[in-house]
Amino acid sequence: MNKYQRLVIIVALINALIMVLFPPFNSQPLAKGMLPSFDGFYPLISHIGSKQIHKELLTLQLMFLSINTLIAWLVLQTKKHQDDIPAFSFMQGIVWFLVLNLALIFIFPPFEPYQSMLRSDGSSFDSFYFAFGDRSRRPLFVPLLYLECLLVVINALTFLLLFNAVKRSDDVTRQRIIQMTENLPDETLLEIGAAIQHKVEQHQIHQQSHALGRGTDRRHKSVPFAGADRRHGDERRNE
Repeated sequence: MNKYQRLVIIVALINALIMVLFPPFNSQPLAKGMLPSFDGFYPLISHIGSKQIHKELLTLQLMFLSINTLIAWLVLQTKKHQDDIPAFSFMQGIVWFLVLNLALIFIFPPFEPYQSMLRSDGSSFDSFYFAFGDRSRRPLFVPLLYLECLLVVINALTFLLLFNAVKRSDDVTRQRIIQMTENLPDETLLEIGAAIQHKVEQHQIHQQSHALGRGTDRRHKSVPFAGADRRHGDERRNE
């Protein structure tokens, strides 16, 4: 796990903690025969006994977060050579994260139920539907759509600040190493370079030895038999 992956995990855990501490709740209708509807996001401690948690919406939130975390983990798995740096520009990755998530949010936005078009008691959340499907004429539930976009933008800006801070720290460390090596004699630099090259070669050999079919296997070599031949007569074979 590199440092960028650790940042992704930390931010994902913080998001999951916020979603659990401020889950979506359903309202308790006063009239008989009415189903509970989405009320809003409230602190878990203050409303856990008085209102019912909207489990479906909370599950969708956690699934959306998990999928984004897994994709970011896999993308950041690649590295440049032996460095702890992703093999792509993280700025481009953040932009793609922002664009794809916002596109997904607007393709499957939250809609209001049909009853909210006829009644004047305020809007409420029904579910997420395809924006160009048969429910496209229903009104959007703007508060939840606004919160989704705001959460995605905040996460994108957070990753931008964190990744920039890590990159600046790496650049400062490299500059300090370069300044230190400039004051060293040539013999010491050659010894350090040889030691680093030896470490790299040992690491490559270690990786090849654990790879399937790449290890040093004497079955792949033609080694002549050097001992005494105990076969006699017709048992001998022409080489």
